[in-house]
Amino acid sequence: ARKEAEAVVVDIGTGYFKCGFAGDPGPSCIVSSTVGKPTQGTGSDQKETFVGKEIQNSILPLTLVNPVRHGIVVDWNCVQDTLDHILQTEMKIQPEEHTVLVSLPPLCSITEKERCAEIMFEGLHLPAIHIACQSHLSMYSYGKTSALVVESGHGASHVVPIYQGYVIRSTTGRVDYAGLDITCYLMKLLNESGYAFTEHQLSMVQYLKEKCCYTSLDFRQDSSLPVQQQQMDYELPDGHLVTMGKERFLCAEALFKPALLGSQQPGLLQLTLSCLHKCPANLKKEMVGNILLCGGSTMMENFADRFHMELARLCPTDNFVIAASPQRRSSVWIGGSILASLHAFQELWIYRSEYEECGPPCIFKKCF
Repeated sequence: ARKEAEAVVVDIGTGYFKCGFAGDPGPSCIVSSTVGKPTQGTGSDQKETFVGKEIQNSILPLTLVNPVRHGIVVDWNCVQDTLDHILQTEMKIQPEEHTVLVSLPPLCSITEKERCAEIMFEGLHLPAIHIACQSHLSMYSYGKTSALVVESGHGASHVVPIYQGYVIRSTTGRVDYAGLDITCYLMKLLNESGYAFTEHQLSMVQYLKEKCCYTSLDFRQDSSLPVQQQQMDYELPDGHLVTMGKERFLCAEALFKPALLGSQQPGLLQLTLSCLHKCPANLKKEMVGNILLCGGSTMMENFADRFHMELARLCPTDNFVIAASPQRRSSVWIGGSILASLHAFQELWIYRSEYEECGPPCIFKKCF
């Protein structure tokens, strides 16, 4: 009964949808963004989209589709089906009875916001919504109102300066690589070492990445270690034993040197420095002292120390202060949970009546 009127927080990510009730310490429901579409024609009573465990349990041949690529929604209909499944089947609530705070990336277009509102109101029949910037929410999870948010999730990475609650779009940086690319690179390295992982086993490789890999604090020293000291044996959930050597620290280097991925985009470090250099002097001082690491890709062991060490080496006169919360894998959702539960926030909901009366303009008055 406690949950009947509570707001729901939805973080739409490239890898996962994270959902739960506002005020809770973490998401109660984490579902893969990948959905299944029947490869054959469907009848009028046949499901068109399979979500989460439905994919494994389906007897129909399915084509796997990801409606979110590099942080951007490319198929809102799939997103609607996924959210409908999560709310009704996983969370066991009726969408029309709950307000929903939904997150979108910092540089998303007006068209994306309009489409999001259309799906929420006309597809899911929600009574009220709020569309929030993911970087804003990540910052709120740290209890800040001004910061430089360095965020690397599953499909994209951003560096976003926020001053007194306002995103400075002109200096915001974005690159199209993140955790998924690191996982694919690790799979390539392992296969070059004699394994034969395929794209269908990416989740297994991701598991290895999270359990065995780390960011090197001294790449030259780690590379020169004897093979026996580099190696680590790990037993996968299916019982297979994998021996990893230099791959353990090589894969993380791609976040600093994306050329290893075949990308010509700047590394996360260069993106951060570029953003700082574009900031006015007074604002730069504020940003240098409030750098927040967010997203699952920054969770790799030693990443925060390496990032701070490299910044200090390149800009020795700046006093960098970096914060790395242990919960930063879900920083967007946690920030949304905090925001949507605040009493002062309640006037920022966009109600269905407002949307029907004035359309998308009401969204841009109240949302980011």
